[in-house]
Amino acid sequence: MSSPITAYARKYVRDRATEVMEYTCQITRGGVPAGYDEDTLVYTAGGLAEGIYEGPCRVWEVSTGGVVVVGDTDVYTQATNLSLPWDTPAVIKRYDEVEILTAPQDPQIVGKRYEIQTIAKGGELRATRRFEITGLM
Repeated sequence: MSSPITAYARKYVRDRATEVMEYTCQITRGGVPAGYDEDTLVYTAGGLAEGIYEGPCRVWEVSTGGVVVVGDTDVYTQATNLSLPWDTPAVIKRYDEVEILTAPQDPQIVGKRYEIQTIAKGGELRATRRFEITGLM
């Protein structure tokens, strides 16, 4: 059985989604710790971070955040997402770090760093590669 979604339709949707990616970001993967010192309880730094991706991206929030009560504390939640072009060959993994390099419409976000939390998969007509991210200090 062939798909009812044509290659033209997929290309159209993906091209339109990529056109709105005005930010440039860099994704890196941290080096694996070289070792663990039992006396100091400290990991020794390993290799340098590996560059995984650099190119267009889009950071966007879902406005359905809410409040979760943990013990006696209210924890406020918000879903922040990162989109990359569909044809990005890089394999992005959980805990990879994202840094915003350029943001013409929002200069305050330049230099902001995020961590990949989840990776959205699947979808024949999916226009972008999509990841849930959290902000880092």
